Amino acid sequence: MNIIANEIGSEDTLLLLTVGDEKGAGLFLLAGPAEAVETLGPRVAEVLEGKGAGKKGRFQGKASNMSRRAEARALLQDYVGTPSTEE
Repeated sequence: MNIIANEIGSEDTLLLLTVGDEKGAGLFLLAGPAEAVETLGPRVAEVLEGKGAGKKGRFQGKASNMSRRAEARALLQDYVGTPSTEE
């Protein structure tokens, strides 16, 4: 996930990457502006029923409930003021 975030260049873009079973556990990475990541990282971990840590514009961790990804995405969209869109 870090390689993908590096390729995208996440310094100015808020990025949430996840891997894992849709109905089970997985991993997540939140990357972007340091202030946003510092604020949102622990909240994303809480929504995904996981835990993690971060520094320098990256927050990564383990999640127990990947089925709540849509809630995490909504949290990020609320933060940046973007209307919700379906994938």
